[in-house]
Amino acid sequence: MTEKAIRAVHLRVKDAGITDKLIQYMKDGLSPLGVNFLCLEFNPGYNYRCFPELADGSFGKEHARKVALAAKECGIRIVPLFMCFGHQGWRFKKNALLKLHPEFDETPHIPEDGDPENTPDLEFYCHSWCASNDDVYKFVFPRIDEIMEDFGADCVHVGMDEVFSLADENCPRCKGKDRAELFARTVNILHDHIVKVKGWKMMMWADRLNNAEKFGYHEWEGDVWGTWRALDMIPNDILLADWHYEMNEKGFPGIEAFLEKGFTVIPAGWQELKQARFLLDEALKNAKSAKEKGFSGTMAGMMITCWREAENELLDTLLESVKAREQNEDEKGAHGVASSVVYMANKLKDYIP
Repeated sequence: MTEKAIRAVHLRVKDAGITDKLIQYMKDGLSPLGVNFLCLEFNPGYNYRCFPELADGSFGKEHARKVALAAKECGIRIVPLFMCFGHQGWRFKKNALLKLHPEFDETPHIPEDGDPENTPDLEFYCHSWCASNDDVYKFVFPRIDEIMEDFGADCVHVGMDEVFSLADENCPRCKGKDRAELFARTVNILHDHIVKVKGWKMMMWADRLNNAEKFGYHEWEGDVWGTWRALDMIPNDILLADWHYEMNEKGFPGIEAFLEKGFTVIPAGWQELKQARFLLDEALKNAKSAKEKGFSGTMAGMMITCWREAENELLDTLLESVKAREQNEDEKGAHGVASSVVYMANKLKDYIP
């Protein structure tokens, strides 16, 4: 994708009121560090014109254009994130798409007033759309296209992490089908539109493609139900954002496995500097080993995620911490994220993928 190492930051965006602070964060905080990718997560937090009934946010075209212009001046590439397949709501609550179109719900038998406190995450975590009902894309593609065109972007992140509601026995379309084949089918439908039709680059989270048992991962950062076999069923021009937020005594061998398959990989850390440092060090070891073995994939850089909706107060804290070049191992939250961003950007300053 780029000759320089990807130094990426992730934020959730919904409120148009953060536009000026976001631009200030880019200009005065991220750009001086050499951050060159900014992944902005929407869905449903965007003021859609194509389906206003599915909108849940005030951030829209005029704000996207303003941010895009500032990003270009800063040398930062905007990558919109539109959550596909899984996370169609939070826990038992459904987003507007599934509320207005229950025919797209993989688990319509799960009520919104369920009890998350007494329901194990792996028993039911979040709603997904049905992988076998292709009518959903009539509502997905126009929204992706709108955001991409508003930003003038050339790479879109389609999410797809933590997809647990898949091939559900209560879904008349998906019951009895292979999880890996359903997951790969969804990836390929998205890829056909995004890459083949629109000519954009496609990025996705990699957790469902990691073989948890083989790599020593837990069920969040890796798959325990066989979905991971989809790795051999999808194009390897997809950029895999491989998130890991905890230490692992075995390191992160899934990165090298992706490199062996020819994928471009960008490991993603979060709010603990110690863990982000360990993850990047291990990823660099994987990259070196992969090159020595002649694998065709590329470890392209790193992303630091921030799993809070961007508000002015948060952006002020991030900016202040980044400008101070904080690297504090005892902090979490915004200060921890900023510390990880500073470390990542400095560590990859001279890295050539």
